[in-house]
Amino acid sequence: MEEEVRKRPKRRVRKKKKVRWGRVIIALVVLVVLLGGIGFGIWRGYQAAVGYFSGSADSAATTTTADVAPPSQPNQVTTVPLEQKSLDKPIYILLVGKDSNNPAQGDALFLLSVNEQQKNIDVIGIPSNTKIDSRDKKSVAMINTMYSSGNIELTKAVVEDLFHIPIPYYVVVDEAAFKNTLDMLGSQDMYVEKEMVHIDGTTDRADVNLARGYQTLDADKAYQYVRFVDADKNAFSRTQRQERFLKQLLGSQEDTFTISRMWHIWRLWSHYDTNISTGDAIKLVMDLGRLNNTHIQYYILPGTKETINGEIFWNYDPVEAQQLLGITLGNAPIEGNSDGTTDDSKNTTNGKGKEG
Repeated sequence: MEEEVRKRPKRRVRKKKKVRWGRVIIALVVLVVLLGGIGFGIWRGYQAAVGYFSGSADSAATTTTADVAPPSQPNQVTTVPLEQKSLDKPIYILLVGKDSNNPAQGDALFLLSVNEQQKNIDVIGIPSNTKIDSRDKKSVAMINTMYSSGNIELTKAVVEDLFHIPIPYYVVVDEAAFKNTLDMLGSQDMYVEKEMVHIDGTTDRADVNLARGYQTLDADKAYQYVRFVDADKNAFSRTQRQERFLKQLLGSQEDTFTISRMWHIWRLWSHYDTNISTGDAIKLVMDLGRLNNTHIQYYILPGTKETINGEIFWNYDPVEAQQLLGITLGNAPIEGNSDGTTDDSKNTTNGKGKEG
């Protein structure tokens, strides 16, 4: 029997397709044009924003009103043009954090000295129990009560008298604005140095309840942290915590692109009571660039603790207050910490401020 010889199928020889380089080149050209168009659009959008907020004619000339909608003014107040008149005259801004009491009190006060030409900021914390003498020297009051007595106008006038300088600008932040800011910028990872508990006398519920240790502070917990007052009514330590949190918050934004910072200001500025326009605030952020914490110095108004009729006041030292102001003008040496900052134990440039 003959073996069947199976015929092997012939292999099909596939012809190599020729690369149609013409089509490839055309596709690449189209891709480059598309990407270039997108990139150019983003770049022109950025230029338009810069031109709009900085008032640059060159940048704004190619942008029509249909391209960029003008911002709405957040507050019905008269704004003051934000400008630094000379290198040795920084921009002074009073930052006030008011509580939710009725009438409200200014329980967080900071004098900001912003030198946009030298790219640095000095932050001077003013303890909320700082003693303010009446005009006739017959009575005293705490500086935080100035807001409940005469709002930001009286508060600003008192701080101007304290440092003997005009303060053209102010920003007031209430509880809602503070929490909106944290919701926008994100929760903060911080070490809470001790257990913090406070019971509200009207509700008998804890309005501050923080455990000791490293934790993430969302908007509610962060607000508890900055408003907590120690059992001994020590406003000095609260000012330290407020500066510590402010330093942490600003430090968390160091790697944020300038365009993102502009967007944050745009979204948040309407929540603040201020005489600085949204456009000027964004322009200031642009001028300062990617400022980091090495260019921000933190201080606390020099003084000592004093008890009057059972109440604890912060009796500030007027001479050292002027020396501290001199640092913001660049004509006084910084002693103490080499970077001029306050850590958890120091409050002034020379360490003479004492808690008791």
